[in-house]
Amino acid sequence: MRTNRRAMLFALESEYNDGTTTPEAATDAILTREITVTPLSGSDIERNFVRPYYGNSPKAAGEKHVEAVIEVELNTSGELGTPPPWGKLLRCCGFAEVVVDGESVTYSPVSENEDSGVFFAHVDGNLHKGRGVHGTAAFTVNAESMPVIRFTLRGLLSPVTQAQLPNVTLSQWRAALAVNTLNTKPLAFMGATVPFNQFSLDMSGQVVHSKIVGSNDIQITGRSPSGQLSIEDPGVGVVNYFETSQNADTGPLMLTQGKTAGDIIEISMPKVGIESPTYSDQDGTQMLSINYMPEPVDGNDEVTIVVK
Repeated sequence: MRTNRRAMLFALESEYNDGTTTPEAATDAILTREITVTPLSGSDIERNFVRPYYGNSPKAAGEKHVEAVIEVELNTSGELGTPPPWGKLLRCCGFAEVVVDGESVTYSPVSENEDSGVFFAHVDGNLHKGRGVHGTAAFTVNAESMPVIRFTLRGLLSPVTQAQLPNVTLSQWRAALAVNTLNTKPLAFMGATVPFNQFSLDMSGQVVHSKIVGSNDIQITGRSPSGQLSIEDPGVGVVNYFETSQNADTGPLMLTQGKTAGDIIEISMPKVGIESPTYSDQDGTQMLSINYMPEPVDGNDEVTIVVK
């Protein structure tokens, strides 16, 4: 068995843990950069016997679930108004999808009625199935790298079975654009346009396996998004980020990857607060390292992702 012989299939369920949804290799294969599977995630139950001698007490198995961590390129479908191939994964991570035919696809967070899915994770000859899947997503867009999304998915447990690796179709996964001056715009950050070399956004969704007897499901119970930036220092005469942090002021942040129609991905946050900036160096250029936290304005609007 080989660690580099793996495949991932994912499909959305018609309703939570419907028991019938089966992802297909021809339409639901995921082109990943990484597939890491934890077959039995969760905790065991301590029994803690009191006996007249030393030694370990046996444990009992607690509620278990299967977890898969996958990383994919942040790409587009290439067709205006057609969802990107990672869109359905984002939907099971607490995002709603709005399609405008021939124009755009928009993703924004929700706080109820999240979509769920099914994954089939093939680890060479072992097949791990997760149903009722929910998860969380993290975005990384760093200079001289490929833009990526890292999904952490948790699903209800099924027996691990032996299965042949599927013959997958991956043609729907277009090559993403590299992060560089040709393909990526400077950040629009609190009233300034600033060159950058690091951008990250972690949605930090709270994905829990219910510990209520008779209610065996994977739930999204909250989110606390945050991120990090490394930007070229514009100088306090342009924007005083130190004063902004000290005054607990907020402002907008937007990342734009791609510059031509069909290849554009915008990640926008209308209201972010920042922690104390620190200095760093990038090949002799003074940079600012800044941690930020998106905040909602009217609710479910702290992060918007538009593919157009």
